[in-house]
Amino acid sequence: MRRNLPKITTLQCFDSVAQHLSMTYAANAMHMTQSAVSKQIKSLEQQLGRNLFYRHEGQLTLTPVGEQYALEVKALLARLADITDRVSIADYVNGSFDLKVVTEPTMAMHWLVPRLSEFSSLYPDVKVHLHTDFLSVERNVRKCDVAILFGHGNWRGCVAEFLRYDNLVAVASPDLMGRKPIAQKLDGILGLPFLHHNHPISSTDSWLKAAGMSEKEITQIQGGQFEHFSLLLEAVKHGLGVSVLPKYLVQKDIAAGNLVLVCELEHQIDGAYYLVYNEDRRNEYAISNFRKWLLSHNEPKVRFNQRPVELIQS
Repeated sequence: MRRNLPKITTLQCFDSVAQHLSMTYAANAMHMTQSAVSKQIKSLEQQLGRNLFYRHEGQLTLTPVGEQYALEVKALLARLADITDRVSIADYVNGSFDLKVVTEPTMAMHWLVPRLSEFSSLYPDVKVHLHTDFLSVERNVRKCDVAILFGHGNWRGCVAEFLRYDNLVAVASPDLMGRKPIAQKLDGILGLPFLHHNHPISSTDSWLKAAGMSEKEITQIQGGQFEHFSLLLEAVKHGLGVSVLPKYLVQKDIAAGNLVLVCELEHQIDGAYYLVYNEDRRNEYAISNFRKWLLSHNEPKVRFNQRPVELIQS
């Protein structure tokens, strides 16, 4: 006699709710309404005859039975995904595998895109779809296949693999600097027009604080405000002022003579870029190969000495 087993959709809903402990986030991840997800969970609990969640003042926590069941269901769904991937790859003829990659606009434009032709030549059957809605993905990585995010590697329920640190340097256009030599200390550039990165994690504020300035002193520095690195970079190139940008973003322009370093101080901002994806999808064909390729371009996981500011290493 065939047992009355839960539907796959029901188990997927439970897995998502168990991971996020939120009906709302689970519904977004499943592209379903919150009501539909809630009905799936209630149906599963009725079928099992056990409560899988404690519900208190709008907060969800797993019961002991729910915790054990969540581990078993996650392993089952991962196994089913692996089997399905192997079958689909074996039968693959003329199709392709879609891969949604999400990261910041500047990282996408200046670091990832210049390298994607190499990936496409290695894996022509994987079609990369690049998006920059990273703020929503930071809250729910299931909205994409993989993401390149800046932080400290602590995205719940996800694998976060180190990619690169973000070092900050002060640059300007050659026309603005003229024949002025590179300054050894901060006070050597304070007389120049300054452009600010207007962002919660401000590159200019971080660099100036590491160089010894107080928040009050920073607010007294006159200059234009730019929200995005791409706009700030163009403003600096056009000679509007000195500013602080990630080193990866300006290295080619420095080598080409479009920009010059204006100070020897370099600051490594707290945090790093990570490749982030859901742990239960590691072995999927497109994710596995993108991961292997991207991590071949990562940088050594070595920080500067703990002094807040270091000289640029040539």
